[in-house]
Formats: sequence, structure tokens, C-alpha cells
Amino acid sequence: MKKKLLALFMSLAVVVSFVGCGGGSGSGSAAESSAVGSAANGGSTGGESADNGSADGGNTVVIAMEGEGLETFDPGYVYEKYAHVVMNACYENLFKFYGNEGTAQPCLADTYEFSEDSLTLTVTLKDGITFASGNPMTSADVAFSINRCKNLKGNPSIMTDTIDSIETPDEKTVVFHLTEPDSAILSKLTYNALAILDSEVAKENGATDAEDASSADTARNYLDGTSAGSGMYVLTKYTPNEEIVLEKNANYWGENASNVDRYVIQLQGDANSQMMTLSTGDIDVALNLTDDTVSELEGNDSVAVLNDPTKTVAFVMMNMDESIGGQVSDPKVQQAIRKALDYKGTQEIVGSGTVTPYSLIQDGFMGSKGTRDVNYTNIEEAKQLLADAGYPDGFDIDLTVTDLAFEGTPLTDLAQKVKDDLALIGINCNIVTQSWAAGYGDAYRDGTLGFTVMYWGVDYADPNVQLEFLPGNSVGLRAGWQADMDPDIAALSKACMEATDDADRTAVLEQIQDATYEYGPFIMIAQAPAHFGYNTRLTGVAVSDPYTLDVTMINIA
Repeated sequence: MKKKLLALFMSLAVVVSFVGCGGGSGSGSAAESSAVGSAANGGSTGGESADNGSADGGNTVVIAMEGEGLETFDPGYVYEKYAHVVMNACYENLFKFYGNEGTAQPCLADTYEFSEDSLTLTVTLKDGITFASGNPMTSADVAFSINRCKNLKGNPSIMTDTIDSIETPDEKTVVFHLTEPDSAILSKLTYNALAILDSEVAKENGATDAEDASSADTARNYLDGTSAGSGMYVLTKYTPNEEIVLEKNANYWGENASNVDRYVIQLQGDANSQMMTLSTGDIDVALNLTDDTVSELEGNDSVAVLNDPTKTVAFVMMNMDESIGGQVSDPKVQQAIRKALDYKGTQEIVGSGTVTPYSLIQDGFMGSKGTRDVNYTNIEEAKQLLADAGYPDGFDIDLTVTDLAFEGTPLTDLAQKVKDDLALIGINCNIVTQSWAAGYGDAYRDGTLGFTVMYWGVDYADPNVQLEFLPGNSVGLRAGWQADMDPDIAALSKACMEATDDADRTAVLEQIQDATYEYGPFIMIAQAPAHFGYNTRLTGVAVSDPYTLDVTMINIA
């Protein structure tokens, strides 16, 4: 048996065992949060109105973030980027990421083990876990929560695709039976949609984990307005497009690692507004700044700025089907384009903190080979490769782009940069702009785009998400890259899924990157940064790929 006693795995895990699934330094107590009252059971709080929260040096922290696209706070359905700020505060998972690098670590889990064939995962829960209601957590709650997500059949149910069934032989043991080896299963179990619900409270309000949950479950309205988890905070108020309020969970089972008693989240994503209210001290954290607004904060000693890479990447896609991609289906043309692109110039367009991944695996992921040398560009080599492909004078081609933005940078700006770069080797791009709703989205998914610039945000924080770009997999097929075109590369996908040992998986991931460094229909041109600003009275503020901002790590200095 490949047994991993995660509670003893590393010093971080030891710290976590004392503070539940939170992090950071300092402490708070249940007494400090007594004002939450019935909010721990899903009710509303008394005392000071949420509207009075401000960045005034008290134990309330005010955050400004984008509110568009927030659809739900029901764990079984949640899929939107900024919803994870709230979900991670109010709910907990078997495993969690405590930073942007490394692997999933124990949260509610104490130990786990894989069977020899990697088809069975057995998890033992920590002792003494309780929900905000005061109900104790058992293995039945875990099975209910994950089966509910699977049977709701919402967007995040894809995380459960390799889970065949779940057994609960006793109150502390959960046994997952998998349909196939899945080396990313621990990472998937960190995803907020697989957070553990208080099944008693959820059922009382219409939730079910039955196979017909997609039609029978009626708990979404309830869970959109309150929380039923074991997290450090509880959701006490949500006014769409205006405000979210989180209060400290009076029944938190672990030590309260954060001394922040209350979060007021203002739903206003305008970068200029965030910059101004941060500079005046009216908010504590701004999550949607831009390069321009960050520069406006220079010299403000009360504000610190983060320009840290996310795992969101922009890429050029060239269809391998000649009837669709035309000239760019030729591997030599693809290599010429790779050599002609100006990666450093693209980084400057996207902004401070931008990097270019070595290949398909983003910088910072386990197994990543880091970044591509910005001096990789070589116009003369690109021209020679184009000539070798039979196009010494270049060619004309349509470059399709849609009306979306890549972490604040319009894709049309990136398409213009590609056009300018390729003009230097004789490839004349005619930019064709098409809205996502008016056909681009369907064409992209159906694999009928010949040459395009697009971006990709990871669904869960694990390098296996990038396997979709390999031949025969979902994104690979969007580029017409069939498995039989490159069977050796296609086989690496299966090998990576089966490698539940981290060292073995890292070795396969490195093979994938080397195989696609100068070959294939995808060129990763930029890995986007997030521009955060925060009041220096806070510690623990950091860009988080899984959670956008992990509020359980923040303390007031």
C-alpha cells in the first residue's frame, strides 16, 4: 500500500492540525465572535449594520472585487472565480492548497492511502470537526456532499467524473472507488464545489444527493443566502451586485487563526474606483487593479501592491486539420510562428508580473519546467523554417479573435501583437473579430477555427488540467489534434493520470513539456498576473489560484 500520513507529512500540515483548515498567525476566539449568534445556524446577525464596515483600523476588513458573474453560493453549483473567495471562507474540504505551488495538503482529512491499483482512495477524517450549526461532521456528510455535486450535474460535476462510488464504513472513514487511476483526485477534492456540507441542515432545506438531484434538489435558494459549512466564517448577507458580509463562525472547530472578525465585500470591479477607495483607506483590499491603476498607488506608504502570476494563460491555436487551418496546420509553419513571436513584448502588453510558460504546464505548477526564455525569438530562423515549409514569401491568413479579455487585457490586443510579429516573416494576418455569443464560442468548442488567439483558466489547481491540450483530449481536439497523429504524446496523458506518486508524475509532466516545447498546435504566449492592492495594516494577503484570495490567511497587524 502506498500510504501517506498527511498529518505528519510536513510542518505545514502540523500547523494546520492545530488551526483547523485555516492558516496564518495570531488567533481569535469563539467569544470574540459571539455576536454572530444565530448566523452560525444560517440566521442574520444583530449589532452593527454591515453598511457601517470600513477600513478604519477595527476588526472589520473591507474588500472590493468584481461582482459580475456571481451566480450562486451553493457548493454543488459554484463555478465562478470570485465566488471562491466566499466559499473558501465558509466551507472546508478534505484537502486544501495553502499556496500557489506544491500539492494538496490535508484539511478535514487526517490520513489517506491509495490501493496498489490506484482505484481506491481511503480517507480518514480528523477528530472533533463541527459545522457552524454545532452538528458534528461525519463521513456521511462527506459522501452526501460529493454525491450531491455529482448528481446535481452542474458545471462543477466534472470534478467527480472519476468517482464511481463512495463507501462510509464508519463515521471517520470515507472510501472512494474510482473508475480509473486519477493522479489529480486530491487536487479535485480541494475544489469548492466538493466542499463538505452540513447534510442535516442542507436536507432540512431541500437538498438531496439522490440520482435525481438535478431535478429534485431545492436547496439552492437557501444556500445562496447563507452557508452550511465548517469554515472559519459564515455568510450572513448577500445583496447581488452590491455587498457580501461574512462573520466569524462562533462554532469553528479549529483554533481561529485569523483575528479578522468580519469581512465586508463590496461588489464593484471598476479598477479606478478600487484604486481611489484603497488610497483613501475606505477599503482594505482591491482585487481588480490594472497596471495603470497600480502605478497611481506608487508612493502611498499605507498601500502594498502584488503583481503575481496566476495560472491563467493566453495561447495561439493553429488547427492541425489542413482543410480548416490551411498553412498553419504544417508543423514547420507552427515552429516558424513559435520562433517569430515576441514573448517579451507580449509580456509588456499584459503587464507587470507576466511570464511565458516553458510549454503547456504553467509556471508554479508541480512538475513545471518554468518559463520560456524571452530571448527565444529568432526572426531569421523563423524565416528559414517558413521557407523549408514551402512559403519563402510568406502567405495571407485570417486570424480570428473574440471579444473577451485575458485578465484585463483584450484578446484583440494580443491578436494585433501576433499580427505585428508575424508580419516580420511575411505572414500577413487579417484579424477577424467575432463575438463569443455570435458564433466564436461554438466554433472554438467545435474545432472549426483555423487560427486564433484564446485564453484558458484552470478549473482546479493541478497540472493535470493541462492534459486537455494533448492530442485526442478536449482542447487538443479543438485544434484538430487527433490522438493517432501523435500517439506517443497522446500516451503521456494516460501515464500522467496513472502516476499517483508525485515524483513519477513530475517525470511525465516534464516529458510532456519537452515534447511540446517546439512542437504542436498550441503556443503559450503569456501567463497572466493578478494586480492586488491592500492596506499595510494587513498581513497574509496573497494571490491565490484556487481561491482568488484566501481570507482565512489574513490578519490585522
